[in-house]
Amino acid sequence: MPDPGVSRSDRSAESPEVRKVHRVNVNFSEGAWIELQALAAVKSKSVSEVLRDAISLEKWFQDVIDSGGRVLVERNGQAREVIPR
Repeated sequence: MPDPGVSRSDRSAESPEVRKVHRVNVNFSEGAWIELQALAAVKSKSVSEVLRDAISLEKWFQDVIDSGGRVLVERNGQAREVIPR
């Protein structure tokens, strides 16, 4: 049983099974919020899961570019490079 005098964040060091969780407050425009909810509904995921997916994709994209790679999208037989903003 965890020591009641130890904070939750301190307990994460006790066991690898305990994940540290951070809460974030984010403001979205009405349009962005509607799009985010629509993505979550289409994917049958929570809004938080969609945001975590987006962060993972952005991280992968940056890792590819940082390692000298390029990200290409093929449509109608034409490949185009994706340029980050």
